[in-house]
Amino acid sequence: MKLAVPRKLLYAAFVAAAPFLLLGAVRGSTALANSVLEKRYPPPGPMIPVSDHRMLLYCTGNGAPTVVIEPGMGMDWVSWWRVIPELAESATVCVYDRAGYGWSEAGPMPRTAARIADELHSLLSNAHVGGPYILAAFSFGGYIARIYASRFPESLSGVVLVDPSIEDEEGNQPNSPRVRHILELVPPLGTARLARLYNGEKDLPAEIADLPPAFRNRYLIASSLVQLKTERNEFDNVVESAAQAHAAVFPRQVPLTVITAMLPRPAETPGALSGRRESQDRLARSSIFGCQILAENSGHTVSLDQPNLIVDAILELARRPR
Repeated sequence: MKLAVPRKLLYAAFVAAAPFLLLGAVRGSTALANSVLEKRYPPPGPMIPVSDHRMLLYCTGNGAPTVVIEPGMGMDWVSWWRVIPELAESATVCVYDRAGYGWSEAGPMPRTAARIADELHSLLSNAHVGGPYILAAFSFGGYIARIYASRFPESLSGVVLVDPSIEDEEGNQPNSPRVRHILELVPPLGTARLARLYNGEKDLPAEIADLPPAFRNRYLIASSLVQLKTERNEFDNVVESAAQAHAAVFPRQVPLTVITAMLPRPAETPGALSGRRESQDRLARSSIFGCQILAENSGHTVSLDQPNLIVDAILELARRPR
């Protein structure tokens, strides 16, 4: 004899299961979008084995020096689109996706600055990219660059830090308005990513539409669930990364240029700008060949506001004898 299930019970069960069904559908759709996008927009450079995962390395331009770019948290090298082509006219410029970002496969956790610095060194070594390099890093990438310089100084001819994060600077704590503002720059996920799947290059902003395919494709790949998880892990471990950078001793003989953005940031206190200028000046003086450049007309993203300052700073280091 069959027992009739009360209609109200069935309805309640459906309502309870609906969020999980919806979450599964969203995840499935996003995974499909990931797969289709990556087939439609293949990586522009080789996928280099690093430990148990592979990472994208894309180099353009010719000649010495080799400039390696380290983006900030939740961002990628597309934000350097006004810098890279200028540099590539007289140097080799290499960009990469950190493990878990863009085309690169996920790497081991936690995603701290020290781990990322070691992976960058392995990536360049395994790809047989000739050095010494000029390492140009932005924001959170400054932690990575400082640790890299402390561990592998012989591989560098100079370092350019673009408005770098400083561990004791106001606004670099995980819950600060500045950090939350940076995370707002993270590319879209979910339905927005699905929209890019169908719209393709019709979704490109005007300033990106005329860029080389590598930049257009990187923008269209945008974020994935893997990248979102990676970004979140970097964010959750930013205090540990700051401690690692603080413990790293910058090599005195490696030339260092620090570019400081001088326009106020969202929700800053009145003294934050002067504090940032002073702390970044102290950082510059950690090298006997250190200098600070003030980006008077730039917000945090100097690569978009005053890209010429970055280009000139890198080329100036390239002209110096080591």
